[in-house]
Amino acid sequence: MRTMALLATFLLSTVAFPMTASADVCSTVDVLEFDGNNANESVTTQVEFGPRIPGSNASMDLRNWFMETRPEFDWRLDPHHRGGYNLTNLEGKLIPSDSTEETPVIVLAAHYDSRHRAERDSNPDMTEQPIPGANDGGSGVAVLWELARIIPSLNLDHEIWILLTDAEDQGSNNDPSTWALGARAWAENQTQDDINRTDGFLLVDMIGDADLKIYRTFPPSLNNEEGNRLWMAVENLSGPLGLLDGVEDCSGSIGQDIINFSSMDGVNDDHVPMNEVGIPAIDFIDIRYGENATAWQGYWHTHEDTPDKVSAESLAHIGRLLELGLREGSWLRADVLEPTAEAPETTEVSTTFSPIVSGVVLTVVVMISLAFLGLHQSVRLKR
Repeated sequence: MRTMALLATFLLSTVAFPMTASADVCSTVDVLEFDGNNANESVTTQVEFGPRIPGSNASMDLRNWFMETRPEFDWRLDPHHRGGYNLTNLEGKLIPSDSTEETPVIVLAAHYDSRHRAERDSNPDMTEQPIPGANDGGSGVAVLWELARIIPSLNLDHEIWILLTDAEDQGSNNDPSTWALGARAWAENQTQDDINRTDGFLLVDMIGDADLKIYRTFPPSLNNEEGNRLWMAVENLSGPLGLLDGVEDCSGSIGQDIINFSSMDGVNDDHVPMNEVGIPAIDFIDIRYGENATAWQGYWHTHEDTPDKVSAESLAHIGRLLELGLREGSWLRADVLEPTAEAPETTEVSTTFSPIVSGVVLTVVVMISLAFLGLHQSVRLKR
């Protein structure tokens, strides 16, 4: 497995290069509105509702709070009975007045439930008690809540859907089918027309860690064209925002090591059911929760998952990246973007591989398949 991991790192280095930020992107960075403090305050609000276990009053209170404070979206409750739970997904749509059945859709998603037990807690008397879920649940919702304040004023020419899934985090470690129940129900209910016009499903989960580090996740695999498109957009946006180590941001400062493409994390999260039905979906997640934490350790699934562990700065990093992508049209497929009248005088951002890189990729195509097969065996449930 170590050989496969090293191979994946090599392959990533051949297909991903930091791009130089153009002046027009930097002008957009200057007007970003995402407020990490607002988002962070909402984490405390969520935790104060109590454990957001499916079917609970706290779960209902969170849904009502989200809808009441973000009335610009057309909200719909989507109840299901699945896996022994009465679960409710919350879906909000912001649809332009001239939208048609072919208008592209971008979905911003997070799970809002908190885990029903703290099986990793150091206190054995507390392992059967529900966790606070400040980061695991609360952080993703916080980012979407703050984005939902901003998005209506952007006057985008495509649809934005916000999806809060239920029962992502209630599963049994011995049964993969018991996880991501709300996401599976939502994916199964999408029409083929809606699947075809969804250009991106962007999942945010556990992104509030003060020691934030986001790696590319799989699924989707390295040979997934749509996954590569979305992750390349992430890389192109990260540089101007100062989230790539060693790359100058728009202010000329050297970026931090926040978004990192040197290796991959295998995560089975709410994005997987989307990929399975044909919706391009990626997952922003930090599986190392806490300073110097290793994968799936630290504060994760313990009673230490409290609001004081969540960073307003980290929430802002992800929120600003998503907002910049919306303003720039980065999450849309290229064939739906309007062509510009003339090329800008500033450095052009290329999204194509050089002939040398293309040759390298072609020569290792078999190795890619073998690497993914090996890596796929190490995919860990987000649990």
